[in-house]
Amino acid sequence: MGHKSLDSWHCCLIRNTADAAGWVDVDKSTTQHNKYKNVFSIGDASSLPNSKTAAAITSQAPVMVDNLLAAINNKELPASYDGYASCPLLTGHGELMLCEFKYGGVPKETFEPIFGGQESPSRLYYHLKKDVFVSV
Repeated sequence: MGHKSLDSWHCCLIRNTADAAGWVDVDKSTTQHNKYKNVFSIGDASSLPNSKTAAAITSQAPVMVDNLLAAINNKELPASYDGYASCPLLTGHGELMLCEFKYGGVPKETFEPIFGGQESPSRLYYHLKKDVFVSV
């Protein structure tokens, strides 16, 4: 079997990219590797110090894409990830608390202007999770 040459931006498994815990060692704001500037990671594989949720990776992806494109073009990394994550907590029959926060556990309620605060269980947030988020 022949050896294929890969350029430095090709997605592949690279040795020595993990931190002591086994995560891909990236800057928590830029998603760029702390040693290898052509490596980026998000989601479950990354060392980003927050919840590994669909909401988190949905916020991480645009940051990584913007920064990866900037790095490819030798430009300053323009985007910053603030640690956004969302954890839907079922609190009773047909009730849910949607806990949204960023790094440091600081609340970041994205739905508050539309549906009201998230400080108590809500049937509305239950249906948002059950009927809307499932299809996204």
